[in-house]
Amino acid sequence: MARISDESVERVKQTADIVEVISAHTDLRRQGARMVGLCPFHDERTPSFSVDPQDKLYYCFGCGVGGDVIKFVEEKDGLGFVEAVEMLADRYGVELERDR
Repeated sequence: MARISDESVERVKQTADIVEVISAHTDLRRQGARMVGLCPFHDERTPSFSVDPQDKLYYCFGCGVGGDVIKFVEEKDGLGFVEAVEMLADRYGVELERDR
């Protein structure tokens, strides 16, 4: 199978709504320019999980996990990189181009 082009991966990252994707796993509330909530990767009582909607990145100050929307789907849904990209592309209507 041909590799997904870098341009397609970038389109998926820019098109996917990271707040919407993460909100399916934890409640987020606005705190300034960021969204914060309980980390979906470890048990905690005080929110240490932060999502930056502008930069489209997440980070947990409690357990150190972080990344972009593709990495979140990989980690939370137990998917490989290609499967995560394909799932997000399908969800957000991004046509994937493949390198030959």
